[in-house]
Amino acid sequence: GLSPEHGHVRGMATAQISAAAEREALDKYIRDGGVETSIQEVVQSLIAAKPEKPREWLLAHLERELSNESHDLSESDLHRLFAATRKITSEIVPRDAIDSVIRETLVLLNCDRVSLYVFDKKVQMLRLYASSLATAVRMSPWQGIVGNVFTSKTMMNIPDCYIDPDFDKSADQQSNYLTRSLIAVPILDFEGQPIGVLQAVNKMPLRDAAEQKADSQVGARAVPFERTDELILAYLTQHVGIALRNAEVYREAIATSERSTGLLNTIQSLSQDLGTQSMLLTITMHANKIVSCERATVFLVDDTNHQLWSVSTDTGQEIRIPKTAGIAGQCCSEGKVINIADAYADDRFNVEVDKKTGFKTHSILAVPMLEEDRTDSEMHLASGEEARSNPASKDPPQAEGKRVIGVIQMINKMSYDGQLDIFDSSDVQVMEMFATFVGPKLAVSSMLSRTNFDVDERKEGELALGPMKEPAVAHAHSHKRTSTAALVSVGEVEEEEEEGGDGA
Repeated sequence: GLSPEHGHVRGMATAQISAAAEREALDKYIRDGGVETSIQEVVQSLIAAKPEKPREWLLAHLERELSNESHDLSESDLHRLFAATRKITSEIVPRDAIDSVIRETLVLLNCDRVSLYVFDKKVQMLRLYASSLATAVRMSPWQGIVGNVFTSKTMMNIPDCYIDPDFDKSADQQSNYLTRSLIAVPILDFEGQPIGVLQAVNKMPLRDAAEQKADSQVGARAVPFERTDELILAYLTQHVGIALRNAEVYREAIATSERSTGLLNTIQSLSQDLGTQSMLLTITMHANKIVSCERATVFLVDDTNHQLWSVSTDTGQEIRIPKTAGIAGQCCSEGKVINIADAYADDRFNVEVDKKTGFKTHSILAVPMLEEDRTDSEMHLASGEEARSNPASKDPPQAEGKRVIGVIQMINKMSYDGQLDIFDSSDVQVMEMFATFVGPKLAVSSMLSRTNFDVDERKEGELALGPMKEPAVAHAHSHKRTSTAALVSVGEVEEEEEEGGDGA
């Protein structure tokens, strides 16, 4: 048998072999499981965050890591998400719903900026509403990262935007802002079609929010968005889509109600015995409300003097312009509706008038008013009289059996929530119906067929809005709030007069 000493040595050797095997197995576990790297990452995050309570921070950090590996949200995240969606879906006014989406997303993701892109089917553009913007702007739905998300209907989570080829750095350069991390999620309707994109920028680490906001280069401290953020936005955008749809239905209902009320008020007003100037002012005010625009002007045709004339809604002052001047003149000459979404992109618009008045014209809608059908003999007689009064007239023929007696011109379509919009097909349709109704009323007015006005008739506008000071053609531009439709044409009149003076 073995001596006790030999047995003890053998036992020690066996223990050493076992310990070595355990160390090798432990090293393999650390190496294969990435334990050392994980510990280093946690320690680095702890040092970067410098929390007041490191133990609590570590527990919260580990909970977030576990949530990121799971396809379910934690109980606390679900509570926060439920509270946010309840606030968002409670808003029905379009702008309030958009502001609520931006505000709640900022809190949910603890990020620096949030942008909501809403697709506008009228112009096939995305409207950008952002926490850093006072008013909405338009952009192409096929541009950049947001365009990719919108068209592909897939989420994008970018840890570092400056290494992403689709990121446009020029926006940061112009605003002196650093965009580091970004997440963008498509918003789909009930048919699965994209109606917008919700984008969050620069997720903040769990530190004092006031300190983060005070940092001008907040992007330098930003961290990547996590799996939890993706899950939150995936759930949130479903409710955002519902909220946007509800807001759109509400907007359409309000617009329809206002149009119906405006038409009824117009019918009621024109049933009274009004003179032409009072009728013009009444029609102008109702037209403004029916389509919700910033300014409107109703022009009448004076064939004898080859002019369009109107009355200022601010002063009651008469305005006269050449019959073919500007967009109103073209609408009168062609007898067709003119709908311009962007005035500055249209060669027919005179931008000099905006420069003189300080008013910015965006969209224009001009609708002709046609006289009721006339008999062949009446048309022949009218054509003969016009030919004798204006032998050089080259106006194109009007619609068969009808004559253009005036033009309703509206400027800058406004949405229900005060945002600039464009005139759409429904606006054109309701204004054509409006023109069909008011046109014959104006045609039979006693002043329409006269060339000059007597004193009592000229006083009509003054009685409604105050005394006139000077003739409008010579000094219309001195009134700051005169209808822009008139200002555009008056500007062209001034240019024509200057050219005539130079040639004389």
